[in-house]
Amino acid sequence: MLTKSVSRKSLLALAIAPALLGLTALQAQAQTDVSQKVSALEAQLNQLKADLAKEKDATTTKGVETKKGTRFQFGGFIKLDAMYSDYSDGDRATASIGDDFYIPSTLPIGGESGSKFDMHAKQSRFHVKSTTDTDAGQVNGLIEIDFQLSGQGDERISNSYAPRIRHAYLSWDYSETTSLLAGQTWSTLFNVSALPNTVDFVGPAGTIFVRQAQLRWSKKLSGGNAFHFALENPSTGLNGGSNNYDNNELPDVAIRFDGKANSFTYSLAGIGREIHYKDTIGGQAMDESEFGYALSGSAVWKFGADDFKVMLNYGNAIGRYMGLQSFRDGSIAPDGAIELNDQIGGFITYKHAWNDQWRSSLVLSASRSDNPDFVAASTPSEYQSAHINLIYSPAPAINLGAEFIYGEKTIENDDSGSMNRLQFMAMYSF
Repeated sequence: MLTKSVSRKSLLALAIAPALLGLTALQAQAQTDVSQKVSALEAQLNQLKADLAKEKDATTTKGVETKKGTRFQFGGFIKLDAMYSDYSDGDRATASIGDDFYIPSTLPIGGESGSKFDMHAKQSRFHVKSTTDTDAGQVNGLIEIDFQLSGQGDERISNSYAPRIRHAYLSWDYSETTSLLAGQTWSTLFNVSALPNTVDFVGPAGTIFVRQAQLRWSKKLSGGNAFHFALENPSTGLNGGSNNYDNNELPDVAIRFDGKANSFTYSLAGIGREIHYKDTIGGQAMDESEFGYALSGSAVWKFGADDFKVMLNYGNAIGRYMGLQSFRDGSIAPDGAIELNDQIGGFITYKHAWNDQWRSSLVLSASRSDNPDFVAASTPSEYQSAHINLIYSPAPAINLGAEFIYGEKTIENDDSGSMNRLQFMAMYSF
C-alpha cells in the first residue's frame, strides 16, 4: 500500500510540476516587465529633470514664463484718494492737478479763501518687468503706467483718465558689477529711497522729484556702495519767459555715489546743466545760454521698524529738479541775458511703527530761492510744508491711511497763501 501511495504522489507531482514551472516562468516574466517599466519611468523622469535644469525656473508670485529664457512679472496697486482742501487765498489750486496731490507752486495767493472736496483713483498703477539671461549678461526691462496728469472724460459722467508712462527702460548687467540703463526712470540726482512714507503722491516741498529719459552707467563697489554716471534729457524754464524751453544743445550730466554702513545709507549727487533759451524779448530775437549746477545729499537711518530720513539740496540751476519745479531754472534779465540764482531746499522725516499694523510719519520741509531784484512781484521765493499721517495695514497688501498736509507759498512782494488738507487713502497692492 505504501508503494502505491508513493507512486500516486509521484504521479501527482509529475502532473503538477509543469504547471508550477509555467507559473514560475510567468511570475519571472512579470517581474522582468515591471522592472523594465520602472526603469523606463525612471529614465523619463531623469530626462525631464535634465530638461528643466536647462532653463531657470521663472515661476514667481507675480509672473509666468512666456518664452524660453525670459521671465515676466507684473504688479502695481489700486488706490483711492479722498481729500478736503482749505485754501487761505483761493477756492482751489491754480491748476487742477494741485487738487489731486500737493504741488507747491499751485497754491493760490490773492483771492478769497475757499475749500474743495475731491475723490479720484488716478494714482493707481500697473507695471510689467522682464528678465532675460543671455550670453552677454542679464537684461532687465520695466514698463510702468498710471493715470495722473491726463483726462479723456469729465467728473460728471465717465471720470476717464488716459494712461501715461512713468517708467520705461532696459537695464543690461553686462558684468557682475557693471550695468547700463537706457530709457525713462528717476533722475540720477534723486535718491528714491529717501522719499518719506506719505499718503500724498509726492510729499515734501523741498524734495528732488524728477523722472526723465537718460543713459546711465552704474558700478557696484565693495561694501554695498555704488557709483552712477548719467546723461539725462534737458529742459529749461525761466522767470520772465516760458516754463518750458526745448532749446538745449547738451544733456544734463549727473553723478551719484551711494554709500552704506550697516543700517545707515546715504547718497551724494550732483548735476551740471546748460540753461538755454531762444525767444523774442522786447521785439528782439534772443539766443542765450548759461551753465549751472545742483547738489543733493540724503541719508536714511533705520532702527528696528522705524527710520529717520533727511535730504538737502542746493544749486544755482536746481530749478525743475526740486519740488515739482517750485522755482524756475533762472531768470531773463532786462537785456535778455540769463541770470542764475541760488536755491536751497530739503526735508527731515521720522517714521514710527506703533506695532506691526500701525505706523505714522512726520515730515517737515522748506525751500527758498534768492531771486534777482528785477523779477516780477508774483515770483515765488519760499515754500514750506508739513505732513503727519497714520497708516493702518491689516495685511501686507492693504494700506488704509489718513494724513494732514500744510503747505505755504510766499512770493517776492511777501504776500503768501496757505493750504490745509485732510487726505484719506485706501490702497491694495498686488
